[in-house]
Amino acid sequence: MKSKPNTDQFKIKKDPTLFLEGGNFESIDRTNKDQQTPITTQDPHQREMVIESKMHREQKVFRLPLDLINLLKRESYERSVKTGSRVTETELVEQALRNFLKE
Repeated sequence: MKSKPNTDQFKIKKDPTLFLEGGNFESIDRTNKDQQTPITTQDPHQREMVIESKMHREQKVFRLPLDLINLLKRESYERSVKTGSRVTETELVEQALRNFLKE
């Protein structure tokens, strides 16, 4: 008759409740950062307001012409290189829509 297998390798070394409590703590900490803070660019030619927000977002899908998509990608890349930090296409579209809708 065979002996029972050794299951010591499957025992959890860390308490999983610590992970869950840490996740709750992080989500509570994020609520303080969810406010909009306007940031102006240092370049005097671009005095556009960049809104950094971590608000609730939902996905919206648009079909755009290929030339507009390429221009958006290029502008995103150029601004990322110029500022030294990542500028996403989503940020550019959001900024353009806010300017267009005067929000």
